[in-house]
Amino acid sequence: MADSSFDLAVIGGGVAGLTAAALAARSGARVFLAEHHNVPGGCAAFYQRDGYRFDVGATVVNGFGARGIHRRVFEALGARVIATPLELAMMVHLPGLQIARYGDERWRAERIAAFGERYEEFWQRQERIADRVWDFAARLPSLPADLASAVHLARIFRPRDLALLGFQGRSLASLLPRDASPELRAFIDLQLLITAQSPASATDLAFGAAALDIAREGTYHLDGGIATIATALARALRRFGGTIAYRTDVTRIRVERGRFAGIDLADGRTITARYGVAAIPYENVLQLLGRAPEPNARTRQRWSAVTAYVGIEGGVIPDDLPLHHQVLLDDRSPLGEANSIFVSLSAASDRGRARDGGRAITLSTHSDPQRWEDAYRNGSIASLQREYAQRMLAGLERAAGKRIPPAFFELGTPHTFERYTLRYRGLVGGTPQRIESANLRARSHRSGIGGLTLCGDTIFPGQSTVGVTLSAINALRPFGIALPPSSVSASLAAGLPVSEAASSLAFRATMP
Repeated sequence: MADSSFDLAVIGGGVAGLTAAALAARSGARVFLAEHHNVPGGCAAFYQRDGYRFDVGATVVNGFGARGIHRRVFEALGARVIATPLELAMMVHLPGLQIARYGDERWRAERIAAFGERYEEFWQRQERIADRVWDFAARLPSLPADLASAVHLARIFRPRDLALLGFQGRSLASLLPRDASPELRAFIDLQLLITAQSPASATDLAFGAAALDIAREGTYHLDGGIATIATALARALRRFGGTIAYRTDVTRIRVERGRFAGIDLADGRTITARYGVAAIPYENVLQLLGRAPEPNARTRQRWSAVTAYVGIEGGVIPDDLPLHHQVLLDDRSPLGEANSIFVSLSAASDRGRARDGGRAITLSTHSDPQRWEDAYRNGSIASLQREYAQRMLAGLERAAGKRIPPAFFELGTPHTFERYTLRYRGLVGGTPQRIESANLRARSHRSGIGGLTLCGDTIFPGQSTVGVTLSAINALRPFGIALPPSSVSASLAAGLPVSEAASSLAFRATMP
């Protein structure tokens, strides 16, 4: 009979759950991870159709730089991906205006050419605040939700971090001049939509400053796509003796005398464990505890997504076309709902992603799940799907500068995300980083049940593979498991600069 007793049970095999499980297994814990789908990754997974391999959700990644959290986790696990820095993070296409979002000194000239020099004070203040946020984030902060986290926070806090407290209660828009141009406001809101899930007028200042700064912090192309993060983590988990159960649904979180006791599975098994990590949306956690999700400040205006997966033949798109594009079709209409579209192409050199020298393309747009739930109920779903498909292909055309004939096309809706990831209502992207729900007001890793912690994109610090990785590290801290130190993290803890030589040496196990 298979073992049914473990030290740690993890619910969910996305990047957060895999990170927590792999680090725990590395520490010597006996780990069981239950994942609904047949591949790892959750919203950062892949799927294959007709000779194309698509990233299903997330397509842009950072965290592989000198102080990057992915780099440090992969170093600790001896995991390996091929990460190549992108000089150009993305092209942003507004009506009548195209902006190259560089991450180096070219960005200053580009933004002045696009918006004028009068906004340089805004950009410089934004970058100074972002520098403070990145500096603090590199020390792996957590909310002081329990004794272990409070001690950790006190240990890493520096006097210079006090400035961050002064940004609480302010929006990113508070940095902008009142007469800022419509083009600048549209650009900022468009960028924040994919990095903070909310506009500048509502986005927390500190989070928003960093969210606007991901290009400068460093974006990367991963050979094989974003899903290679999850694949590498799953491989590390198995190498350290952990168990991954795919196509395995959890039906109940068992609680005995106020403490976590294990999980019940749909196949009738019960997995007992001393500790548990729920790496799933908070609403799903409530359901597994027999409670009904209730709307509140943190869940208000949550997004789902509509995704289009497009395969094209070789030679249709130039090899040197930037890999990522953000397109706004109509600046008079609200963002999302196939008016703003994110376009990500596989690299021409990444031959494993597409047949016969072609390209695999993921198109995505934010969408209100209620719109799709209503369409299913009233029978208008086919019409709505056609409308979104046409508009998203128009976004691809704008990015490429010409009409693109698909060799393969498939559309994913909020219902698709709910079906394949089990996420409540198909909500993706995490909690919007609004003033009332970000940073100190975010939901912590504490569940209120002894021995059970939480991680993922609805838990501090929030969305992105980088954010959920930090949440996974925080979820392990109450159990006495920490990210092992490295030459990079040791320098950061001591407040010392990290040299490129030292960081390259530290990452040699994960970068060829």
